[in-house]
Amino acid sequence: MGYDVIIVGAGEGGLFTGAILAKQGLKTLILEKNPLIGGRAMCFEYKPGYIVDWGIHSIRYGKRGIIPTIFRKELGIKLKLLDYGKGRLYRKSEWIAMPTGIKEFMTTPLLTGEERESFIPLFLDIIKLKVEDYLDVNIQDYFKDKVQSENLWDLIRLIAAALMVTPEIELASMGELIYGIKEVATAGKGAVYPEGGWKSIFDALSEIISENGEIRTKTSVKEILISDKKVKGVLLEDGTEIFSDLVVAAIPSQKIFSILSESEFSPSFISLCKNLICSSGISIDYGLKEKISDDSGLLAVDVPMSLGAYTSNIDPSTAPENEQLFTFLQPVPKETAENTQQAKQILERIEKLVAQMYPGIKQKIKWKRPLIIPVMDGAVNYVGQTRDKRPSVKSNVITGLFFSGDTYNGPGLGGDIAPSSARLCAHTILNDLKERESIADTPKAQLK
Repeated sequence: MGYDVIIVGAGEGGLFTGAILAKQGLKTLILEKNPLIGGRAMCFEYKPGYIVDWGIHSIRYGKRGIIPTIFRKELGIKLKLLDYGKGRLYRKSEWIAMPTGIKEFMTTPLLTGEERESFIPLFLDIIKLKVEDYLDVNIQDYFKDKVQSENLWDLIRLIAAALMVTPEIELASMGELIYGIKEVATAGKGAVYPEGGWKSIFDALSEIISENGEIRTKTSVKEILISDKKVKGVLLEDGTEIFSDLVVAAIPSQKIFSILSESEFSPSFISLCKNLICSSGISIDYGLKEKISDDSGLLAVDVPMSLGAYTSNIDPSTAPENEQLFTFLQPVPKETAENTQQAKQILERIEKLVAQMYPGIKQKIKWKRPLIIPVMDGAVNYVGQTRDKRPSVKSNVITGLFFSGDTYNGPGLGGDIAPSSARLCAHTILNDLKERESIADTPKAQLK
């Protein structure tokens, strides 16, 4: 069986690219080395009745977000989305409402009256700025002459962490933050959750792909085959060759040279791909035998910057009846996640913090699942690795080679980069195919 396109990797980048192309009539093959699809967002039943993933995954900007937009505009499906409740912030051993809009900022106890008055015009000015003008400016430098209050700095870090999953404002791009703030302001909400969890999303994508192709799990690719600067297909670890003149590498750029020969690419491209900085995290999932909280919004802690969610309060299908699923995540530098001793210490501190946040939770724990997540987002929205700086979705040296995922170009913050990149990749492939057809249909006399 011949395939119009072969995609290596069944994470978000590969699945969204594959679904869009399959929907447009391309015979699509996706190859995934793991037994489950979904990559870093994979969902599965960890304990009877409990559906978990890796960390916390939300859909930004409600129905305006990139994922609902792809489903609606590209795949003809309206996703069922669940609204989060009011978010809360745990700060200095107290709970306060999480400010998410102008009204909340006007009343938040995070700021004094004078600080609120100075913050609102600052916030409104941001809405008027052009994203592209500030991609190479870090958040700290942008605000350094505009903000003197430590409370305001704390709020800026909180906003950056909530939108970009990084509190490192001395590194993060102001342009990308402007983009996120504008999207929230337009959408009127920060995030929603897919009904049925992320499994429902991957099931829908799989069904579309299966209508015009297939997904093979437990199938490792050894090499993308290239001859005379053109893609020829892939070589599997078992020695099988599968041929196609279109191949999408939907794996992190840091790892693409495990299946591509460096000799085909420039030193600058190799360096760019290998040296993108990812985000990492340390997380604990808790299965609770009784309900201990009515929280249905996203939760945050300011020090150390952390995020939490009672997923089963948002979508009851993720836990057994009268029980709860709670996830708590702390973003950390990659070096910390890779240091076993430091990671264990953070896990211990997380447990102490959670016990402080929710007295009595220890007695309600049915099971817990500690996770050290070496890669959350493949490329954090730092200056130097923004949408215009990450590798292109199309190779400029190998004909027929494309890339998709959260380490490649495409607008978005955090978990939005992968589907955004996938959409860009799929459209680039489809446009290339149209150009080929146009050239093929052009009389030879006109081509001279």
